[in-house]
Amino acid sequence: MPRIRWYGPSVVLLIAVLLTMVAGPGIVRSLAYAETEARIQTIQNNLAQSDMLKSLSDAFTQVSEVVEPSVVHIEILGTQRARQRGMGQSPLDMFPDELRRRFGIPDDYGQEEGAPETENYDKYNPQQVVGNGSGWVFDDQGHIITNNHVVADAEKIRVRMRDGSRYDAEVVGTDPKTDIAVLKIDATGLHPAVLADMPVKQGEIVFAFGSPFRFEFSMTQGIVSATGRKNLGIIGFGGYENFIQTDAAINPGNSGGPLTNIYGQVVGMNTAIASRTGGFNGLGFAIPVKTVEGIVSQIIESGSVSRGFLGIILPAEDMTPSMARSFGYDGEGGVLVNDVVPDGPAAEAGLQRGDIITKINDVPITDIEQLRNIVASFAPNTSIDVEYYRQGKGMQRTEVTLSEMPADALAMNPDQSEKPETDVESQGSEILKKFGITGVQTFTKDLADRYSLGFQEGVLVKSVRRGSEAMTEGLSSQRPSVITHVMGKKVTNVSELTDEIAKHNPTEGIRLSVAVWDKNGEEYIQRYVFLELSSE
Repeated sequence: MPRIRWYGPSVVLLIAVLLTMVAGPGIVRSLAYAETEARIQTIQNNLAQSDMLKSLSDAFTQVSEVVEPSVVHIEILGTQRARQRGMGQSPLDMFPDELRRRFGIPDDYGQEEGAPETENYDKYNPQQVVGNGSGWVFDDQGHIITNNHVVADAEKIRVRMRDGSRYDAEVVGTDPKTDIAVLKIDATGLHPAVLADMPVKQGEIVFAFGSPFRFEFSMTQGIVSATGRKNLGIIGFGGYENFIQTDAAINPGNSGGPLTNIYGQVVGMNTAIASRTGGFNGLGFAIPVKTVEGIVSQIIESGSVSRGFLGIILPAEDMTPSMARSFGYDGEGGVLVNDVVPDGPAAEAGLQRGDIITKINDVPITDIEQLRNIVASFAPNTSIDVEYYRQGKGMQRTEVTLSEMPADALAMNPDQSEKPETDVESQGSEILKKFGITGVQTFTKDLADRYSLGFQEGVLVKSVRRGSEAMTEGLSSQRPSVITHVMGKKVTNVSELTDEIAKHNPTEGIRLSVAVWDKNGEEYIQRYVFLELSSE
C-alpha cells in the first residue's frame, strides 16, 4: 500500500516565510516610526515640564525687556555730493581733458548756459541718512553714549528711540583716544541704562544690543571670550585699548550699542569686530563700562578729557626677558623707561632712563599698554606710588605727582619704521656687521653741523643692512642715531664701541643706549636697543 506524505506544516511554514519577506520591511518601518514618535513625545513632555529651560528662556526675554528701552538707533544725516567735476550733469564730463581735446569736444559742452562754475549746488541737496550706529541712554538728562567713529564729522545726528520717537542730537564731546562720544537730546521720560559695578569675567553670558546692518533694536547672545585685549590697532596710534572680547554677534551698525550681563546691566560698549569678510566671525570687542563711565563723566562735566601724565618715554615694544636680564632684572613683567621728560613728574621724583617700573599703587605692571592705561586713568595732580627696579640698587619706591598729559605727548614715542640706506662705506667690526650695523663713524661737532644735527657724544650709525637684527630693532640711517653706551658703558668713538662690543657674547644679547634725533622737536630722544644673534 503506497505511503501518503503530509506536507501541510511545511506549506504553512513556507507561506509564513514568504509573507514575512513581503510584509516584514513595512512592519519594521512601522515599529521604528512608532518608537521614534514615542521618543519625540516623551522628550517634548520633558522639555515642556523643564522649569530650568523655561527659566532660562524667560530670563533672556526679561533682559531684553529691561535693556531695550534704553537702547537707541543713531542716524547720521548728510548731503550727497558730486564725486567729480560735472558728475551727474553730462555723461561726457567723466572723460579726461586730453580725450575731450582729441575728439574735439568743447570744454563747456553739456554745461547749462549761464550757470556759474564756482557755485556749490551740493548745499541744495536734501539731507539723507548716510550712516548709522547704535547707542544707549546714560542718564535722565538726555545724554546718549556711542562710539566716536559713529558720529565723527557728522553734519547732523538724529536719535531714534525704541518707541519710534526721534530727536535731533548735539555732540557734547568726544574722546578719539578711547572711541567714546557723548550726545545730548532734548527729551523727558527717558530710561537710563543700569551700569554694572563689577567687571566681567571670562565665560560670563552677555548680550549685545544695537542695529546691525540697520536691523534696528536687535539682540544677540554669547559669552565673554576674553578680557583685557590690547594692541589690536582698533583705535589707532596713541589710543587706549583694553577690550572685552565676546562671541555675541556684533556687526556693522552695532557700534555704540550696550553689551550687558544676565541682569540687564551694561558691562561694555560694542565697538569693533575682527573679520576678513566685513561681517561677524565670532570676534567682537567692547569697551569696558568702567572706562566708558570715567570718560563720559569728564565729558559731561567739562566737555573734554584730561589724563594723568607720568613724563616718561616708552619703548616701541615690551621688554623681552633678554633685555631685562641685561639690566640684572629677573622679575616678571615690568616696563622699561626709555627716557624721562626733563623737568617732568617722573624726573622730579627721581626716576631715570633704564629703570624698570614694576608696580603702580601696588598693582603689578605687566606691559606697556597696561601702564599707559593705568596712568591715564588718574586725574592730573594725583599722587601715585611707583615701584621700580634700578640696576645695581635693586627695588626702589617713589611717589610721583602726575601732571596733565600734553597734546603732543605722542611725539615722545617716536615711530621706528624708517627704512635704512645701504651701500655706505663700513667702518664697523665683524660683530657689528652681523647685527646689521654696516657703517659707523665717531660723531663730532663738525659732523653735527654738517648734517644740521644737535651734538651728542658717541658713535653715529651711518648704514644698516635691510632685514637685519639692527633694522628689526629699529635702528636706521634714515633717522640719525648715535650709540652712546654698550651695556651701560659709555662709548665716545668707534674704537671704544668695537672694544666694548667684543667683550660680550652676541648670542646672549648686547644692550645699546641710542640717542635718536627728533627733527620735529630738534632734540635727541634716548632709547634702548637690544641686539641678539641666533646661537644656531
